[in-house]
Amino acid sequence: MRPPYDFSSSLLIDDFDTFVRYLESKPNLSLTGAGDLKAADLWTINERVNYKAPHYVTSRSRQADYPLLGFLFQIATVSRLFIVQFSNVNTLMPDSARIDAYRSLILEEKYAFLLETAWCYLDWTVLDGDRRSGQGADWFRMGVRQVLQHPVGAAVTLTQDWSLRNRTLTVFASSMANIYVRAGHWFGWYDIREITRARRDKYSLEIDQLKLSDWGDQCLTTLLLERPFRYWNKNAGQFIFFLDDNDIEPDASININTFTEPLRTLLGEPDLLSLYPINPNPPTGEFWLRVELPEHGVSRTLAIPATSTLDELHRLIQESVKFDNDHLYNFYLNWRNPFNGECYSSPEDDWSEDPSADTVTLAQLNLYEGQVLLYVFDLSTRWEFYITVVRHLPDAIETKARVIEKVGLSPKQYGDW
Repeated sequence: MRPPYDFSSSLLIDDFDTFVRYLESKPNLSLTGAGDLKAADLWTINERVNYKAPHYVTSRSRQADYPLLGFLFQIATVSRLFIVQFSNVNTLMPDSARIDAYRSLILEEKYAFLLETAWCYLDWTVLDGDRRSGQGADWFRMGVRQVLQHPVGAAVTLTQDWSLRNRTLTVFASSMANIYVRAGHWFGWYDIREITRARRDKYSLEIDQLKLSDWGDQCLTTLLLERPFRYWNKNAGQFIFFLDDNDIEPDASININTFTEPLRTLLGEPDLLSLYPINPNPPTGEFWLRVELPEHGVSRTLAIPATSTLDELHRLIQESVKFDNDHLYNFYLNWRNPFNGECYSSPEDDWSEDPSADTVTLAQLNLYEGQVLLYVFDLSTRWEFYITVVRHLPDAIETKARVIEKVGLSPKQYGDW
């Protein structure tokens, strides 16, 4: 058996630990209006990590200009080591207990945690800015398959020119694949050679050569065969580019919490620990939610059991504002950028590829106090309700959903009709 990866040499683990230490040293760290790290913090962290940003970044560059730091920020927040609190001033709050759990992991477990978060939970559209096409994400499907066809250590040319794809020692990649190719390098799957550019251009490849490592050969083969990205990433179903996916569809429904099982064998760690699921014991009791229509000066505070589905929340909102419940709706977990994040749609929406709102409960969403969701009713008129998680009462025994506070008169759903 080939030797496993030397995790003590992983610069990705070292950089993530550096990243976490910096964020933890800044309680209530102020973020941008979009919920990203500010330029001054990015500039400081970039000086401390191993994988530096491209040379064109300045002290005023945005998070999108820092490939590694944008990636690490998503890892830290998606995994709930840190929580973005959206308000008049957006801030970043550490979850000390979860950070301590991360720090207690051995190196192999830290690596597996980073890989599991990136492969299963990350919404890569936040990083590639491509929304729903999935051209860049295809690197984790067809791109790495091409790489695995070449010998370990061979210098392979990376091209975005489709006409050159069949040349010897050449691999095709979409111009949107930069962050995906870089991530593979950070995980130690291959070495890369970057192209020097005067400024960031997300429509051009910034890498022109790679060399597959022995570890990459082992790890990527396992992922492609046993954990194909198309089916194991929670957000990959939104990618239009994957509609022609020829991967063999799993025989049974996927339990995402079993992701690390093949890694235990690959890493030689049968007792490998995982920090997922985030809440192994789903929340009990009830949530208090403030539902607002800002343009109408209307709000309703609702109490609803944690076991309620989003469809049941939809019905309670409809009752609270005296609407007719006669149109389709969506719930978005990313209220600032609805198309970059999880969406749950009406059970009656036959055209939607998103999960149905009657299949997920509030307890399954890992909600936290201060979190904001967007509920859009009537997809043509677009009544936009902003839902804030006000309180979670885990010991509440009240089982009936109810309205506990009303502010403002309910608007007329159809104007003067």
